[in-house]
Amino acid sequence: MNNREIDLNAIIAKPLYLGLLINIFIPAIMIAIAYYLDHSKERTGMVPSDTLNILFWALIILSVADGTVAVFLRKRLSSMPMIRSNETFAGDLADRVLTMSLVCFAITAAISLYGLAFYILGGTFDHFLLFVVISFIAFQFVRPRLSFVEKVVVAQEKLIAEGRFLQGKK
Repeated sequence: MNNREIDLNAIIAKPLYLGLLINIFIPAIMIAIAYYLDHSKERTGMVPSDTLNILFWALIILSVADGTVAVFLRKRLSSMPMIRSNETFAGDLADRVLTMSLVCFAITAAISLYGLAFYILGGTFDHFLLFVVISFIAFQFVRPRLSFVEKVVVAQEKLIAEGRFLQGKK
């Protein structure tokens, strides 16, 4: 608990479970499908190997960039006003943390999709696993933690003290 008696565990539970679904369960299903295709020997490469090598490095750079963008976006979104009024502090905080987390999770999940696309174009199963691992590492950096939500609460209280509230439709 904190000064406002907000249950921080309740705030991070839903985003964390959705993050596990998006960044762990879905890539695991993609890995199972790719593993089946890899062992069925019915797969042929669609792209020449020299082009595939360039594509691999381009997608690796894009994956690292996506992970970095997700981390910076999480930091940026958490420092913006999230609260509409003092009375709705806890509900607004929970809604905005969920929304912010889903945006970051979508960005990190895209890394696994890059790996799947690369695999379908002719990459190896090991290359696909590398993209999934990069995606998982990026997820570890953006997943909500108690210490992060505590910092967000402090930042939001400071914004409220300055009279800065979330504007727009509900």
